[in-house]
Amino acid sequence: MADGSAWLQGLYQGSSPEELAAGRAALMGGSVGSAIPKLYARASGSKFWTDDGSEYIDCTSQAWSLGVGACHPFVMQAVKAQLDYFTHVRTNFDTVPKLLLSKKLAEIGPGDLKRVTYSLHGTTAVEGAMKLAMRNRPGRKYFVTFWDGYSGRSLATIDMTYPHPTPFLNYTGNKLRVPQPYCYRCPYGMTYPSCKLFCVDMIGKLIENSLDGQPVALLMEPLQASGGMIPFPKPAYEAIRQLCVKYDMLLIWDEIQTGFGRLGEMFGADLYGVVPDILIFGKALGGGFPLAGSLQSERLKGFEPGDHSFTFGHFPPSMVAGLATLKVMEDEGHLANCRKMGTFITARLLELKDRYEIIGDVRGPGLMIGIELVRDRKTRERATNEAVRFVEEGFRRGVLFGHSKYAGLGNVVKIKPPLVITEAEAERVVQVFEEVTEVMSRPASRAQR
Repeated sequence: MADGSAWLQGLYQGSSPEELAAGRAALMGGSVGSAIPKLYARASGSKFWTDDGSEYIDCTSQAWSLGVGACHPFVMQAVKAQLDYFTHVRTNFDTVPKLLLSKKLAEIGPGDLKRVTYSLHGTTAVEGAMKLAMRNRPGRKYFVTFWDGYSGRSLATIDMTYPHPTPFLNYTGNKLRVPQPYCYRCPYGMTYPSCKLFCVDMIGKLIENSLDGQPVALLMEPLQASGGMIPFPKPAYEAIRQLCVKYDMLLIWDEIQTGFGRLGEMFGADLYGVVPDILIFGKALGGGFPLAGSLQSERLKGFEPGDHSFTFGHFPPSMVAGLATLKVMEDEGHLANCRKMGTFITARLLELKDRYEIIGDVRGPGLMIGIELVRDRKTRERATNEAVRFVEEGFRRGVLFGHSKYAGLGNVVKIKPPLVITEAEAERVVQVFEEVTEVMSRPASRAQR
């Protein structure tokens, strides 16, 4: 048989435009269509290149997953070595990668979060957390979730955490959606801190007056990502924790995007000083390989046999990638670099905010930066179409910015590069951001000349 490496290289170099077009036409869509009309060719660190040789700084970390950068040499070498041992094993076998990764996660888990479960995708990890919560609060059916939260698109989560017009409502779960502590656009029209966290108090009133029983859990992101890059006032986290105690519901934190350094600490729980009962992780841990799961409090009852298991849930190459990723983070000081580069970029963006009306708010922390675009500073009218155009203009200039929500429905531009971004790359990102802001701020007649 022909050499596999040579065969693959031939596919990359010899596939005809007609073959690729036929493959593109066969894609069903949903979230796998060709929204960006470029063929991704290779990547390294904070950059990627398309087939025409164009270079881009990636401020999306490819769906926020490449915390240690694309194709980190140490991670790649470790995974390649694992391939010579085995690639797949049934989940009822122990493996060195699985046991050592579990040991490591238990060591770095906040507080008493010392037990771990695995899956390959964040959505199934969320469902696992929901199942575990239901095992520990039997007989209950409601989950409390925030407006603008996002934790998946499976039947159990699509309406639970990110509602939009969908034909799947008959199969979604029981939930109570409540306003989140979104201070820039307070749902109650109040101002922090004079509001005294009125929104948190209202959660309790809604629970008491809207449900026919106690909730199972409150499921939240410590910083709402896809919903608009929304951090909460720091006192709100402890207030929510105490609310869960009051109503005997579990607290579940979805740290799929915030975990493993994105906020400048290993977890959002470390940054905000609150330990949930269940912490869901994913994305960045795998260093580019699929890996997700959750950490649970030692106080909780575990799963029953068969509750939560997947054929490839303990995928050995991903387990090795996770171990290697954590070692790289420690050895190379990624948390410190995240804080440094996050402070650098945010400070520059705040300077631009003082000069350009279109920048309504700049939010962090770390390298989880959101810039809310508005048409008017006083009314805070959302600049939704402008945000879509902003990302397009940035891409033309060699920087891939992110965009809040999906299908062009948000008005927040996101800057979430790999934690390995250099100062020179960060400087270029800010330069492009300013260039695009200048273009977007000109009168249309000038901008089109």
